[in-house]
Amino acid sequence: MTISHKAKSTIGLILLLVLSGIFIFSALTKFIAIEPFEWTFMDMGLPNMLSFFLARFFIGFELMLAFLMLTHIYLKKITYPITLLFLIIMTIYLVIVLITKGNQVDCGCFGDTLPMSPAVSIIKNIALIALTFLLSKIYPVKPYRFQWIVALVGTAAMLMIPFVWVPYAQKPQPINLNPLYRDLNYQPSVELRKGKHLIAFMSLGCPHCRHAAKIFKDIYTKDSTLPIMMIFTGSPTDTSDFFAATKANKVPHFVFNNSDEFIKMAGKFVPQIYWINNSIRERTITYVQLNTDLLRNWKK
Repeated sequence: MTISHKAKSTIGLILLLVLSGIFIFSALTKFIAIEPFEWTFMDMGLPNMLSFFLARFFIGFELMLAFLMLTHIYLKKITYPITLLFLIIMTIYLVIVLITKGNQVDCGCFGDTLPMSPAVSIIKNIALIALTFLLSKIYPVKPYRFQWIVALVGTAAMLMIPFVWVPYAQKPQPINLNPLYRDLNYQPSVELRKGKHLIAFMSLGCPHCRHAAKIFKDIYTKDSTLPIMMIFTGSPTDTSDFFAATKANKVPHFVFNNSDEFIKMAGKFVPQIYWINNSIRERTITYVQLNTDLLRNWKK
């Protein structure tokens, strides 16, 4: 039985919405917790700032693909081929991860929202490749007037969103630092609940926290008046190994061994770095963005 043109169009539109929806979901889940996604690139050995850029570009690229699909921008000529190429490259990358790191790691395809092993993600990508190929056969929408203008404006906007939105989407929120001061005999050397402080929540066993600590060491060496405090979770006995690797022992720090309270303050991911002003968390920042001048300006 031959499927009518109208039926093909309807099926094609539904499949296109599904495909674009998956890309939007993928971008948003990475967007919610962008720091762990940055660390994926750092784990490849890439420089901090390049990882910072690639994480945001990657999210913007997924949003761009979804936009091109939903606005029917040169589907057969441009959008479908770019989507296929992107999915093939990502599948090759996942195969390499599977071979080198095994199937127990999280590929990070859907951020922390939906953990997925490399093998499952490869199957998912193969299904998306098949879906994209099918769409190219049954749903090749014809170009329309001024399509190139929509494409240029939309592409630029989607690629810019992760760079522009993250810093300005954060709303000031109170943070309860009282647990740090419950033990009268063991407290941070500074009163963090009053005034301005840059507080970095870290784990003594976290490799990315070591990267952050090295940056804090460099900043603190240049200006020891800056209000920096590193709060660690873990056993105090692990500090010697951490500081032997980072040389950051002169940076003000405090080891807090209540993991439940630590997570309430820091969140699920470390390192987590907050600008805190009188117990108000004004902004979250990644350690690759930090520099001495930025901290000096905020201190003023």
